[in-house]
Amino acid sequence: MLRLSLTARIPLAVSLLFLVISAALISLALHGVSRQFDRQVANLGQVYLDGLSAAILPAVRAGDRAQMVDALNRALDTHLGVVDRTLAVVTADHRLLAHVARYPEVEAIPLASFAETSGTLVSLRSEGVWTWRLLDDARPALGTLVANLDVSDFLRQRQELAWELGLVGLAISLMGAVLCFGMARRLQRPIISLTEALRAGPEDRLRPMKVATSDPELTELLSAYNWMVESVLQREALTERNARIEREAVLGRMSAALAHEVRNPLGGLRTAVQTLRQFGERGDVRTESLDFIERGVEALQAVVDASLRTFRPGAALLREEDIADIRLMAGAQASRGGVRVELHCEGMGERRLALPASAVRQVLLNLVLNAIQASAPGELVRVCARARADALTLHVIDAGSGLPPAARRALTGGASDGEGMGLGIVADLIKTTQGRLRVTRLAGGTRISVRLPFGAWEEAA
Repeated sequence: MLRLSLTARIPLAVSLLFLVISAALISLALHGVSRQFDRQVANLGQVYLDGLSAAILPAVRAGDRAQMVDALNRALDTHLGVVDRTLAVVTADHRLLAHVARYPEVEAIPLASFAETSGTLVSLRSEGVWTWRLLDDARPALGTLVANLDVSDFLRQRQELAWELGLVGLAISLMGAVLCFGMARRLQRPIISLTEALRAGPEDRLRPMKVATSDPELTELLSAYNWMVESVLQREALTERNARIEREAVLGRMSAALAHEVRNPLGGLRTAVQTLRQFGERGDVRTESLDFIERGVEALQAVVDASLRTFRPGAALLREEDIADIRLMAGAQASRGGVRVELHCEGMGERRLALPASAVRQVLLNLVLNAIQASAPGELVRVCARARADALTLHVIDAGSGLPPAARRALTGGASDGEGMGLGIVADLIKTTQGRLRVTRLAGGTRISVRLPFGAWEEAA
């Protein structure tokens, strides 16, 4: 289901509210026009009956029906503006004393509606109005004068007026709704720009926004956003700088270690070469020196091979046996500390996972060794590896007192001292394989969770 954004729903809600209010006002106006028409028709009918009653009242008092009919016929013959269709005199018990009609087929007189002494009844079917009143308010027994008047012109005018009022009101309502929508969008323009900037943040670099509004609240909001962007940019710059310093420090330590491992064989090789130069004519000395040189070269080759294995671990895919080896690799340290290690593997079986075996094993080994070091004697370190459809999840849970600040900094990619070098390597390997790491403080220990997506290390390579 398509869901509109908040910046679109608010202007639409304002426009809809304007339409509802306009519709209510149009309905009230139409109702007022209808009531005004009814009053005009009623006044017209009563004025007409006032003139007619003066002409017919003498005949009614005399009880002369022929004179009544003659007076009613004269009224039918002479009309100005209002066309009368039916005229009648009705007794108090609803009997007709006199009755004349302009047309042969006319609407029957609604005698049952004459409960009140005077009134008006509009008949939309015949486009006419029935109006009645007592001939003499002092003598109700004389009867009631009834007339049916043609008001088709009034009804047509009322309908035309209603249509005009409705169409004009609808046009004004639509124009007002569009205007309200535009004004609301204009007022929301800074919010829309801020929303687009925040939405583009994960995909693009955050950028400060121009504060071009006179609204103090929007100015404060945009200023807060710009402060946040500047803070993020400064933090990213600081992170890059720390990462560069860390890489330089790692390279320095690696170079120092290599220099230390290479210096001893080179010293021996130099001594052997000097010996050959001085006593090379002696067979025993030559044989001994050459053997020493060969062993020195083998030592240098071992250093080179170890370096290559460390920094280029190969393309072997991960198996369940590689994770199971962690128990044996960490067994010596666990035994010295009196800590038990419990390991569970789920969802792997005999298949190979699209992850580098050496890198995953190094990550898990460093985390387990760190958990063993943080645990007291007799406690349990639990290791769980779960293979899902698209990723491998590792959990290392200990009952220690929590990660030290240096270890936490190392896991998050920050600067680390000598004790945090193992966890720093873990952070680097996780970043290389595009994985995620999360540290959770539990009620009785710490849980470190790592998620490694399949195939990401191949893209990074």
